Amino acid sequence: MRFFRSTDAVYESIRTQLDGAYGYPNADTKTLTSITPAADAPHDTQGRVYLAISGEYCEYNLPAELLPQLLASGAVEEIAEDAHRAAVEPPEP
Repeated sequence: MRFFRSTDAVYESIRTQLDGAYGYPNADTKTLTSITPAADAPHDTQGRVYLAISGEYCEYNLPAELLPQLLASGAVEEIAEDAHRAAVEPPEP
C-alpha cells in the first residue's frame, strides 16, 4: 500500500482524470468512480484528504504517469502508513 494526502481540489481533479481515462461511471460493471470521492474520503483536522491505494494501482498507465508529476509539484504528498493511520483512525481512549 501507498499513502497520500492532498487538498480536495487536487484530489478531485485527479479523480476526474482517472474516471475519464477508465470510462467511469460504467453501467455494465456498476462502477461509479476510480477512487473514493473526496467528500467521502477521510480528512485530517487541517482539511487534507487522505488516500491509501495499492502499489499495483500506482503502476497502471495513467497513475504511473501522473504520480511523479504530482509528487514533484508538491500537490500530492506521499506519507508513511503510521502518519496515514494517525490521521484517519480515531484515537484510542
